[in-house]
Amino acid sequence: MKRHVVLIKSNNPSKFNYCKFGNYKDSRGRNVNLVDVNDQMTDGYEMFQAVLSLNINEKQDKRVYEFLKGHPLLRGRFTVEDLKANEEKNAEGALKSAEAITKATDLTINAMKDLAILMGMESDIEDTMLKAKIIQFANSSPDEFLSLTNDIDQEYRIFLKKALSKNVLTKVNGVWKHGSVNIGLADEQAIVWLKDNADLYALLRRQLRTGKPAVEEVAVVEEVVAEEAPQPQSISSSVINQLENEPAKPKGWFGGNKK
Repeated sequence: MKRHVVLIKSNNPSKFNYCKFGNYKDSRGRNVNLVDVNDQMTDGYEMFQAVLSLNINEKQDKRVYEFLKGHPLLRGRFTVEDLKANEEKNAEGALKSAEAITKATDLTINAMKDLAILMGMESDIEDTMLKAKIIQFANSSPDEFLSLTNDIDQEYRIFLKKALSKNVLTKVNGVWKHGSVNIGLADEQAIVWLKDNADLYALLRRQLRTGKPAVEEVAVVEEVVAEEAPQPQSISSSVINQLENEPAKPKGWFGGNKK
């Protein structure tokens, strides 16, 4: 069986000499007593070194650990460190970092620039420097990096950042605004508004790209539609009456009888 090592360390090892952990009552008032290897009750545990190493896969070490971990003397004076848990956590972190770095290296430069905007990092720098910074961030903060890149609303979050910097949208006292219209009290609400107003979102994206106000584009579209729409021809009531009362034309060429 593999070792599962837990360390109980004095928080002030240079001054540690000795500590006796007597039997005690837990938070529920139950007696907590240490039993020795012969299953005999003891009066507690004596610690003679600043660091106690316990392999809790061993029966007696497990008993000592269970006895000490809730002991009142431990609080503020000793630290419990689970080496196996730390190893597993480090291993998980290494795998996360590897996943994040792999994803970072696969990003296009444009995607890296957009990601830099979300991270609050300067994006208008040399491509190689930008790539290095993105990979470094992925390695040091893999959870945050993967959260940003896997966000299903990433496109909208990037748009909000860009739109704010170009005054396509404004943010007043935390409220997102399009002109005088409030579109959300927070990013999430603004994103919902953009999704619900897809046509206007498309115009705003074009405004961001071209610099032409979306309001003017809407006016132009409405004007074109108005010009292209066919206009119904109206006939006056007098003309209608004239047509209804007009006698039928005689048969034959030019109104005459054919002889």
